[in-house]
Amino acid sequence: MTDGFSTDADALAARAGEFPDLAGRAGAIHRELSEALAGFGPCWGADRVGQSFAATHTAPADTTLSGLGELPDRLGAVGTGFADAAAAYRAQDEAGVVRIDRAGA
Repeated sequence: MTDGFSTDADALAARAGEFPDLAGRAGAIHRELSEALAGFGPCWGADRVGQSFAATHTAPADTTLSGLGELPDRLGAVGTGFADAAAAYRAQDEAGVVRIDRAGA
């Protein structure tokens, strides 16, 4: 073994298994927040100052809420990527064992 790169495929796979739960929690937070915000309705005020504030902050707030809504899928994709990487590391290790065994035969 060198001082270079190494990985623990079992630990990586275990951590990958945590992502569906994280994605579910993020989705629940998004739903709860969206429902709460919808229940309040426009909160900027109808006066000139409130309308000016809304003109500046509504789009960024909507973008943030939309991004939070995308988080469950993104977390799921990260978990899948980790699981795939763990499987690839295991496959490479197994292939290396076979090559070494053949070389010694």
